[in-house]
Amino acid sequence: MGRPAAENQRSAGCARDVCRSVLIRGTGLDLRGLCPHCVHAELAVATDVGAAAFYASPDLQRWTRVGEFARDDLGLLECPDIFEMTADDGSTHWVLGVSANARHRDLPATYAYWTGAFDGADFIPDAHEPRWLDWGFDFYGAVTYPHHAADGREDPGLRHVIGWANFWDYPHNTPTLVTDGYNGDDMIVRDLRLVRRDGGYHLASSPTAALGEYSTATHEIGDIRVEGIHELAVHSLSFELSCEIEWDPAQPPEDLGIEVCRAQGGSRHVDVGIRPGDAVSYLDRRLTINPTAGRTSAALGDADGRMAIRLLVDRTSVELFVGDGRVVHSHRVFPLAGDDGIRLYSHGGGSVFRDLRVHELSLKPAAAADVEMAPAGPVP
Repeated sequence: MGRPAAENQRSAGCARDVCRSVLIRGTGLDLRGLCPHCVHAELAVATDVGAAAFYASPDLQRWTRVGEFARDDLGLLECPDIFEMTADDGSTHWVLGVSANARHRDLPATYAYWTGAFDGADFIPDAHEPRWLDWGFDFYGAVTYPHHAADGREDPGLRHVIGWANFWDYPHNTPTLVTDGYNGDDMIVRDLRLVRRDGGYHLASSPTAALGEYSTATHEIGDIRVEGIHELAVHSLSFELSCEIEWDPAQPPEDLGIEVCRAQGGSRHVDVGIRPGDAVSYLDRRLTINPTAGRTSAALGDADGRMAIRLLVDRTSVELFVGDGRVVHSHRVFPLAGDDGIRLYSHGGGSVFRDLRVHELSLKPAAAADVEMAPAGPVP
């Protein structure tokens, strides 16, 4: 991926008699970064064209290829990742992940993963098709790592992940190359948990809990009923917005959601929303500055007339977390300095945005955030 080698390594921790040190290289093996605690047996995984290949070594010098997990229908595979997690029902599962480019199949080009069984050589997935950690355009080369408690113990039910906020379609032609002399950020670190839903196991994402330390002002807006549009008085370039959206499932609106990065007059904005009739969530950056524009969508699941959302907006990114976090959309965006408006919309019917909150965010942790209570009044 053209990154320094030190950024392309991570360890997944130790278990049984095999250390699962996961080495990230586009080709070949890099022996640095292996776990120092398990010298009797080491395991590394590296991408090899269309496969994640497993290598074992008794001494970190002699390496033998012991197995692979191959796919020829997901495009280029990079940045393999393998780890064990405890799910919310107490069961334990292995997770194998890769960054893949499956756009030729109308699938994402982000982090694909499978749950399954692993014996140190063979990974047996629970299902043939992967799940996707992100349905947006810009969450590539993701790196996961374990969470440790204050006493140093690894939490088997919690990991963290950070992904590259960019893609190969525009590595050399984004506006920040002109304005700031660089291209490519990372998305916000996420907390990962393994949950059992719909007969299978899924990775559920949420913005890391530590993000709350960077809130400088909180706007408690409350409940707002919208039929058409509703402008918020809050203006911000970097914030977290959360709410639960409700609608009548018998007579659902055609389209509902939130415009962010909105220019005065509305000539530019990014839309995040839900189309209940189509049962999809979406993130649409076509009406803002971006080399490739575009819109992504993903199945909404059984919403039953309500859906919680969390939205992270930064100066060059928008991330939408839908429901319990099994569906996320991440996009690079490039609003102008004054594009800081927020507008709610519900077209073709009414919706209620309940418990609406906006946390303004700053680069430096705030000692104490200001809280502005701005209830919209009772909403039936």
